[in-house]
Amino acid sequence: MKIGLCGMGHMGGHHASVLKNHRDVELIAVADPVPENRKNAEDLYHVRTYEDGENLFCNEKLDAVLVCTPTYLHKKLAIQALQAGCHVFCEKPMALNPEECKAMSDAAEKAGKILMVGQVLRFWPEYVFLKHAVESGEYGKLKNLTMSRIGRISTGWENWFLDEKRGGMQIFDRHIHDADAVTWLLGMPKQVFAIGTEESASHGGITHNYTHYDFGKDGPMVCVEGSADLPDNFPFTAFYRANFEKAAMEFRSAPKPSLAVYDGKNVIHPELPKHLETPNTSLNLTDAGPYLIEQYTFFDCIRRGALPRTVTPVMAAETIRLVLAEIKSIRTGQPVQL
Repeated sequence: MKIGLCGMGHMGGHHASVLKNHRDVELIAVADPVPENRKNAEDLYHVRTYEDGENLFCNEKLDAVLVCTPTYLHKKLAIQALQAGCHVFCEKPMALNPEECKAMSDAAEKAGKILMVGQVLRFWPEYVFLKHAVESGEYGKLKNLTMSRIGRISTGWENWFLDEKRGGMQIFDRHIHDADAVTWLLGMPKQVFAIGTEESASHGGITHNYTHYDFGKDGPMVCVEGSADLPDNFPFTAFYRANFEKAAMEFRSAPKPSLAVYDGKNVIHPELPKHLETPNTSLNLTDAGPYLIEQYTFFDCIRRGALPRTVTPVMAAETIRLVLAEIKSIRTGQPVQL
């Protein structure tokens, strides 16, 4: 499978390095407007490079494209790649609004190609364990869930992370992981109520938020924190605590083992699952990271001619709708119905 990659920044570089783990997948071309990024791609992966995605699509015969650019370019590049006959993996957030998401989905359907969005927590073993616990009822009913994703400010190429019209602010880019996890675990809440700290546009807009997701009187209490306003030397930290009727579990991204289950008598560090849509693979996924599992799922769907089930464009678009409701709640000071 011949692969092109748009955007050789932090996430694009990570995806490029992970691609080396596939035996029958070859990265052959990269598009990036930054000369240094193109030079790195040429030196590290011996690929052809282009200043923009349109030239890449016109000059290369590709099976699939990974779109890892700033969010405001996702719609344009994904649709161009689909129209060029490529399957598309698009990093999250899918796009800036539901209308752009629909345009991407419509283009994929018209082209008869796969469009998959990188909501990677759906492939993260600790979150997959939580998903299994919620669905199986092994620990009883989920009573409450607290999640957090915090760290220093992100700026990106030409400070695009700080521009709401190009990146949507941290609540749209970083916090969106946990917002997506909430919908994956529990479905869409009835309403959201969010509070947040909003800086000037040049400092990233909404930089810190707390959101309550309302699942009704019979549903769990769910609260999530997101931030990009901590000191530069503060380590990025992801966290959740899930309290069930029969046990509580806690995940922290820094320590190892990262997940502990407390059942009132023992502290258990469970074996973590590998969430795959099919287990048939020659890859060694024993110690695979979530990005490799995510990529594997995308490529396997292409081989089988099957649409992804773990994350669909419709699911990714619903997450966009949810986070936009949180932004509205912060700015109006009112709950927002969903």
